[in-house]
Amino acid sequence: MKNLIKISIFALFVVFSSSNLFAKYNSDIILKAMKDELNRSMSELKIENLEKPYYIEYKLTISQQYLTTSDMGQVLSNDNPLRITLNVGIRIGDYKFDNSNFFDIGFSFFGSTDDEENYQNRIMPVELTYDNIRREIWLATDAAYKQSSEVYSKKIATLKNIIRKDTIPDFSVVSPVKSYDTAKTKDFDFAKYTNVVKELSKIFQNYSKIFVSQVAFEYLQNRTFYVNSEGMEYVKDSYFSGLESIAFAQKDDGTPVINHYHSYTTYPEFLPNADSLSKAINKMATTTEKSLIAKSLDEPYNGPVLIVGEATGELISRSLAPNFIAQRQQLTESMMGIVSQRNSSFQKKIGGRVLPEFISVVDNPTINKYEKSTFLGFYKIDDQGIKPETINLVEKGYLKSLLNDRTPTKRLLVSNGHKREGAITYSNLFIEVEKEKTLNNNEIKTKLIELIKQRDLPFGIIITKIANQNIMSTSIMSKTYGITSYLVDQNSSPIIEAYKIYQDGREEFVSNIQISSISAPTFKDIIFAGTENYVFNHLSVNSGGFMGEGSPYIPTSIISPALLFEDLEINPIEKDTPKPPFFSNPILK
Repeated sequence: MKNLIKISIFALFVVFSSSNLFAKYNSDIILKAMKDELNRSMSELKIENLEKPYYIEYKLTISQQYLTTSDMGQVLSNDNPLRITLNVGIRIGDYKFDNSNFFDIGFSFFGSTDDEENYQNRIMPVELTYDNIRREIWLATDAAYKQSSEVYSKKIATLKNIIRKDTIPDFSVVSPVKSYDTAKTKDFDFAKYTNVVKELSKIFQNYSKIFVSQVAFEYLQNRTFYVNSEGMEYVKDSYFSGLESIAFAQKDDGTPVINHYHSYTTYPEFLPNADSLSKAINKMATTTEKSLIAKSLDEPYNGPVLIVGEATGELISRSLAPNFIAQRQQLTESMMGIVSQRNSSFQKKIGGRVLPEFISVVDNPTINKYEKSTFLGFYKIDDQGIKPETINLVEKGYLKSLLNDRTPTKRLLVSNGHKREGAITYSNLFIEVEKEKTLNNNEIKTKLIELIKQRDLPFGIIITKIANQNIMSTSIMSKTYGITSYLVDQNSSPIIEAYKIYQDGREEFVSNIQISSISAPTFKDIIFAGTENYVFNHLSVNSGGFMGEGSPYIPTSIISPALLFEDLEINPIEKDTPKPPFFSNPILK
C-alpha cells in the first residue's frame, strides 16, 4: 500500500486510541518556531560570493501509521510507528530565473553532496519543542542552501553557451493566504482491525492451489504545517485507509497467475464490513484458481473490446490520466531539454481533439462523495497553499487545459492548485459521456456482438479486471520474490480477469493475456459507454516519489462508465516461465 515498502516492521501487538494524536502537539509552538527560523534565514542566510535566497519554504509533517499484515491466519507484522519529517525548499535568483527547472544529472541520480538527505524528508525528533524545531530547521536550511546554490551556478554556466528559447518565468507569483483544514482524529481500535485481517487471511487455507497469499491493512494519519517567505501558511490533515489482499499461483507449465483485491478510503469505518470483505476475498481466490485452468488466446486479437468496472479506472489511470499533467521542459548541463516522453501526449495539444467528441473530462477536487463512495481525491489546500480549482480538461473531445502547480508552462502561467504530496496529479477525474452515446449493460454487450459479427470475428473480449500498478510493484513483487516480473511490460497492461464473448452470447473465461501498445491516442477509438459510473479509488504512481520527491503513491479517484473500444490489441503473454514447485504443498487439504 501507500507506505507498505517504506517503513520498518516490528512484530508488536498494540491497542491504541488515536483520538489525541495531534492534540499533544502544540500547533502555535510549531508554527512560531517555523516562522521565527524562516525570518532569521531570510535576513541572515548569505555565503560570500553566493546570492541570498529570494524564497524559502518549510513543511513539517506528523504521520502516524497503523499497519498489520497476515498470512494464512498468522500475523506477520503489527506496528504503529510515529514519524515526523521536515522538507525545506530554497530558491535563489528571482521569480523569472532561479535554480529550478534544471535537471542536475549528478544530483538526481547520485547525489552531488551528502546534504540532500538532510533537507528532504529529514527525520525530526518525536518531541517537538520550540528549540529542537529551530535547530533542525537551521541544519536543514544550511544543507538546502548549499545544494540550491550549486544547482543555480550550474544553470548559469550552462546558459552562457546557448541562446535561451524558454523565457517563461521559473516560478509564478501568488497572493499569500493562511488556510487551516484540520479535524480531531477519531477513536481507533487497532486490535479490532488486526483481528479482521487475521481472520480474512484464513480464507486462503481453503485454496490449496494458491502458493502465496496475504491480507494487509493500513491507516495513515497526517498533519502538515507549512510556511513560506511570501507569507503563505497552512495547517492541514489528511487520512488514508486501505485493505489489500493478494494471491499468487502457477499453472502446470509454470505460467504465473496473480490476483488481488483492494479497498481504499479515508477513515477505517468507511471500508466494507468484515462480511463483505470475506465475500470479496473468497471471490478473488476462486477466480485465481479458475485462472489456473483457463486457456489463453491462440493468437493475438485485434477487434472491439469492452472494458467494465474497475478495469476501466485502472486503464485510465495507466494510459490516459497521467497525460493531463503539465510538464515543464527542464534544461540540463548537456543543453538537452528533459521531459517525460511516456505521458507527454497532450503537452502541445491544447485546443486539439484528444477524445471522441461525445466525451468530456473534468477534474474536481472539491467533491468528497458520490452516492455511497468516498473520494480519495478530495482536498481543500494543495502542497503550495493554493485552493484547488475544478478544471474542464476536455470538452466534447477537445483538450482545454492541463493540471499544474506554480511552475509556469507556455500555456499555463498560473497554478490551478493540483500539487499534492510532492507531485502534480489529478484528484477526482470524471469521465462524462453524452447520453446518446450511452447504453445499459445488456445493450452495450449486444452492440459488442454486433461489431464482431460485422467484422466476421469469432468472438469479442470483455475485460473486467486489470493488474493494479501499485499492488503489482509492492506487495505482489515482494511476496513472490520477483517471479511476477514475468508480467511486467512497460508498454502493456496485464489482464487478471477477461472473457471471450461469442456471436451467440456465450462467455468463456480467458487468462494469461495483456493489452498491448495502448496510449492516450487509443482512447479516440471509444465508440460507446455504459450508463452506470464506477468509482475507482486508487493510488496513482508518482515516479518522482521513488527519488525522494514526495510520496511514491498519491490517493486519487477516477469516475467512469464502461467503455467500448472499436479496436484494441490483446495478446497472449508468451515468455519463458519460471518452474513451478517440484512437489506438493505440505498443507494440502
